[in-house]
Amino acid sequence: MSDDTETELNPARMVLATARNHPDLLAIVKDQSMLTYAQFARLILAVAGRMQALGVGQGSRVAMASNDVTVIAPVVLGAALLGAACVSEAASRHLPERLRPTHRLADTEAPEQAGTEVITADWAKFPPLDPDQLPPVEGNAPLIYAPTSGTTGTPKILTISQEVQARRALATKDDFVTRKTVFCTLFGADAYPFITRFISAFVNGATVVQSRDPALWYAAGVNHLYASVAQIGVFLEGRTLPRKLPLIHVSGARLSDALALHLLNSFDQVVDLYASTETNRSFKNVKFIDDTGKLATRGQPLDSLVEIVNDAGEPLEPGETGLVRVKNGYLAAGYLDNPQATATSFRDGGFYTGDVAVFGPKGELQVVGRTGDILNLGGVKVSALAMDDALRALPGVADAMCFDVPVEGKANSFLAFIVPAPGASMTAIADAFRATILPTFGAGRSPERLIEITEVPRAHDGGAKRFMCRTIYQAGRGS
Repeated sequence: MSDDTETELNPARMVLATARNHPDLLAIVKDQSMLTYAQFARLILAVAGRMQALGVGQGSRVAMASNDVTVIAPVVLGAALLGAACVSEAASRHLPERLRPTHRLADTEAPEQAGTEVITADWAKFPPLDPDQLPPVEGNAPLIYAPTSGTTGTPKILTISQEVQARRALATKDDFVTRKTVFCTLFGADAYPFITRFISAFVNGATVVQSRDPALWYAAGVNHLYASVAQIGVFLEGRTLPRKLPLIHVSGARLSDALALHLLNSFDQVVDLYASTETNRSFKNVKFIDDTGKLATRGQPLDSLVEIVNDAGEPLEPGETGLVRVKNGYLAAGYLDNPQATATSFRDGGFYTGDVAVFGPKGELQVVGRTGDILNLGGVKVSALAMDDALRALPGVADAMCFDVPVEGKANSFLAFIVPAPGASMTAIADAFRATILPTFGAGRSPERLIEITEVPRAHDGGAKRFMCRTIYQAGRGS
């Protein structure tokens, strides 16, 4: 990418500059096709031309439904050229009425929404736009409306601007190295974790591989895989790859030691990436086997400032546990139409992630729970995460989740849902609870009641949805 494009901070123009500098480099590899950067640039301009003919322009909002990177990437980058914003079809239902999509695009003959324009192969033959004939796009113009994970309720929506997305791409140039990085992910093409990374890859001149076939990974030279903890756990299902790949980045949930050890059988380097849609990537925990043969973790700071602070926002001393605050030059501006959540999370010049953590002896970031995992029971602070672990360790317990319920005029009640293993009895589980957990934690820090349930509410990444436990309990669904 040339120096003059760095000041423009328009992701699409930056990708077109990369294509001019590296026209022969492979931009996209799929199971049955591939595109060089020269071909990819022409596709972006053709799709942008077709979108413009449909009336897409500055201020438009385009909902996308596809899992094909050769569809989603040209649409997103075409929108960037035209000054429009994109949102996945699934996330569009969470937009406020005033920001409902003006256009809907899909690559299926049976689109989910009426009025959807179907993307066909003919779009690639549309006369390409001349980007130099387009009016400039303001850096603060929305480019992507991205949902959060929704582990605490209805997903909040973030507005990622043209400039913020461009700065995120520039910040990841050490991961997406020009003509060296060959990147693949298990995320769908319309998911923001994939979108932000394919933009980074294309801005920096890397190759994107879209496939779940390890044979193609080896043939294409994949050296960087990215997935959520849940995705890679399901994908490998206890097996290892035929031969090691150089690197995997995982994020989205707590990486267990068992899974980290298993991943080291398939990857030379395992990075537990601390990242969020609000901040992009922020910190790396590198997993490795130390001289004693045990799993170890080494912290690797990036360009973000990751701090451990107290409730007042004051930095804590090394080794002290507190709230995680992230500062960098490409934070999201806040949550769309949610001033209360914005004021709570975006303050003091940074983003409060909601995690409770401590820096370990090798500089690693040890997340010990979420702020929602710290329950206040009449002034007594209890780690719900620690209690979950203790309950799941009881004989006969398949899963467990504790939660608090407000009681008017009194301290919150502390309760726990229990999923018994097949053949296990709640009586035996309760006996084990009284014999082990009560003496260890004490009555004031232990659940008052164990309630049998068939399934506890969890997010897609395994995170606890304690707010749903309260709703289920208060609705009288617990037995």
